[in-house]
Amino acid sequence: MNPKFILKSLLLTLAFVGILSGARSVSHAAEAARPGIRPTAAETENGYYYTVQKGDTLWDLSRRFSATPWVWPELWEENSEAIANPHLIYPGQKIRLTRIAGGRSAGVASEPPVAGIHYYFSTSDQYGFIRKVPATPEGIIFKLQDPGRQMISEGDIIYVRPDGNAALSRGQRLTIYRTFKPLIDQQTKELIGTQHLLCGVLEIVQREPQYAIAKVLESYRPIEVGDLLMPYQRRSQRIEIQDSQPGIEGKLILAEEHLSIFAESHVVFINQGRRHGIKPGQIYSIYRSDEHNFGNAASPQTIAILFDYGELLVLHTEDDTSTVLITDSKKESHVGTRVRTPLALR
Repeated sequence: MNPKFILKSLLLTLAFVGILSGARSVSHAAEAARPGIRPTAAETENGYYYTVQKGDTLWDLSRRFSATPWVWPELWEENSEAIANPHLIYPGQKIRLTRIAGGRSAGVASEPPVAGIHYYFSTSDQYGFIRKVPATPEGIIFKLQDPGRQMISEGDIIYVRPDGNAALSRGQRLTIYRTFKPLIDQQTKELIGTQHLLCGVLEIVQREPQYAIAKVLESYRPIEVGDLLMPYQRRSQRIEIQDSQPGIEGKLILAEEHLSIFAESHVVFINQGRRHGIKPGQIYSIYRSDEHNFGNAASPQTIAILFDYGELLVLHTEDDTSTVLITDSKKESHVGTRVRTPLALR
């Protein structure tokens, strides 16, 4: 037999055995050589992550999250910067999960969520919401310190007028936002709510009797004179995956950036909220209905075939609406596109 073939077969066998051992076979010597060290993946990109549990291996994780264990090399490749040796993974380590070999990523609710899975959303402070009763502003931007400038950006000094009895104390941080014309459901003619678009963060640096001076710390979008202020609350970038609510039937009502076509990675809003059982971390399907006529002109027989073609993750909920992120989409969506509870949980 060809010696090169024998050598290659031996190496593949050893790799296979090593993967089966994984986190189970970390020796006491290895533990002693690396006291207290548990490597973690740097969560710098949006995506699903899994926290390694005792006894996990890449082989097992590949089987769990992509329906076959044989794609473990792709899972390792996705995390190669954090995992030097695929045979040694450690409890507490963060592993990025992707749709590999036609499988579905962790958190996709084709089966109950697995403990330890979360979605890392690096821009969690930047998404807004739709609320029936608009937020009460703390103040309004009325002037930019530099009269030659039109646009406001990070580092700029601006003047703020308090609204009502707002304190606007020195050192206070506030979110800069703007609202739009209230949304009305075109079918029911009922009020949906008012969109709140978050634009940045400022800090009050000086308080005067009738106004305050502030510095823009962050600018998510162009900031304008006339933009409003609300209390700043830092959001966690880790969104723990939760069980989806059975029986949800809703629709997409608006893209945050007012796009006419929605696709993967877009933040959009749906017409289901807290009172419908929606919670952050839940996952829902985006679907369409294809109608087919199996009859004739005299006796029409139309059936509707429902087809899931995308998924969305709930980021934030209000009473009647939710802010969601499209995490997967095989085709474009638009206002009115339907969403529902994933098939396995209906």
